[in-house]
Amino acid sequence: MKVVKDTVELPTGERIQYIREKPTDNASVAIIAINDNNELLLQQEYSYPPNEIMYQLPGDATNANEDIIEAANRELSEESGYIGKKCEVIGSFYLNNRRSDRKQYVVVCRELQEQKGRTDSEEFIDNEWMSVDILQSKVRKGEIVNINLLAALQLYGASILDT
Repeated sequence: MKVVKDTVELPTGERIQYIREKPTDNASVAIIAINDNNELLLQQEYSYPPNEIMYQLPGDATNANEDIIEAANRELSEESGYIGKKCEVIGSFYLNNRRSDRKQYVVVCRELQEQKGRTDSEEFIDNEWMSVDILQSKVRKGEIVNINLLAALQLYGASILDT
C-alpha cells in the first residue's frame, strides 16, 4: 500500500493535511455467482489481519483499463473455476471513502460454466454454495462480518426488489 499526504481545503475553508491511499486507476470487483439451484457462491479464506478465516465473495482488483465484466469473469475463473455467461453490474461502493477513492463494483453472474483460470499461490480458498436463507441466517448470527460482502449483499437485495 502506498500513501500520500494531501493538503485539503474543507468546506469551512480550513486547510488540513490528509493522509490517504495513493490514487489508482483501477477498481475492484465482487462477484455474486448464482448457480442453477439459485444458490450463491461464498468463499472462506484466511485474512490477515484480522487473523481469521472469513466469508467473502470471489473478486479482486481489476487490471488497468480492464472492463468490469471481463475482470469479474477473470477473477471468478481464477478463484472458483467458473465463468458467468450472463453477468450484470448491479452497483458499486467506495472501499474506504475516508482514505481511498477506489470503488468496488458488484457483478451478478448467472448461467455458470466451468472454466478454470490461473490461480494465485497466496490464496487458499474454500468454495461453498449457499441458499439465500442460510446466508441471511449467517449474517444475523454474526458469522459474516466482511464489510465488502455485506455491502454487496445489500446491493443484491436492492436489485431483487427493483425487479
